[in-house]
Amino acid sequence: MEEVFLLAFGDNGPRKKTAFQKLTILIVVLMLVITVAGILVSALGSLGW
Repeated sequence: MEEVFLLAFGDNGPRKKTAFQKLTILIVVLMLVITVAGILVSALGSLGW
């Protein structure tokens, strides 16, 4: 998964991430978690749970 971020931000070598990059990654991870949770809730809801 780390390679994806490295490619996305164009990091070359061990460079310290900026606050903006950390914030962006945090938002992306949050969006993924919320999306997966939403899919699971709707799937369980359609099963009658």
